Amino acid sequence: MYPIMSILDDYPRLREVARYAEDHIYASAQRANEQDTHVGPQYRWEHTLRVTQYGVQIAQAEGASVEQAAAACLLHDSEWWADAQEGGDHRAHGRIAARQIRPFLHFLGYSLEEVDNICYAVAVHTDGNAGFEHEHTLEARAVSDADNIDRFGALRTVFWCLDEINDLGALAAKLEKRVHKLQDYRARQELETEEGNRLFNQQLDHQIAFFKRLIAERDLTRLLE
Repeated sequence: MYPIMSILDDYPRLREVARYAEDHIYASAQRANEQDTHVGPQYRWEHTLRVTQYGVQIAQAEGASVEQAAAACLLHDSEWWADAQEGGDHRAHGRIAARQIRPFLHFLGYSLEEVDNICYAVAVHTDGNAGFEHEHTLEARAVSDADNIDRFGALRTVFWCLDEINDLGALAAKLEKRVHKLQDYRARQELETEEGNRLFNQQLDHQIAFFKRLIAERDLTRLLE
């Protein structure tokens, strides 16, 4: 994985993009009065950093623009809590962000084509609907795949266990259903890039293996016969 600091050295405009993204994530949360530890702005910013790492790796492997993919990854959730502007439709946060970031990207000196590409990748990452006509770019595929890859990472694996952490029976029953769904994802290979699917499969395999071990511990939690 390409260290994010090296990317910032190669593409210095990304330092300003990162600063903007972090500021707007926290501002969006503050406006919505959202500070929950597990889903609040700190988690959202840390998620953004991981998505950017994955997005750069995918862009490099697939031949996409590394700078555009990294910028879009950094900005993809910058208006995460702004869905009230679209009638409460949370899927709209990417489209809202795309509208908000356009003047900022022009200010940084990105060309019109680069701005359009970055905004499209941000707008489309949630549900495939950008709200405007644009070619479906490799950079957009990289952002969407990177977002999904982090959603199945180690931290989200932990989140799946929190609600039932004191009830092993209930947790194992939930995870049995989850394993079937993860195995279905694994079989479908549904991400948009080859590198994305490779990384996604790694996440799925780790999560499946861990959940199966928890289920096995449920089965061991009994008196000897």
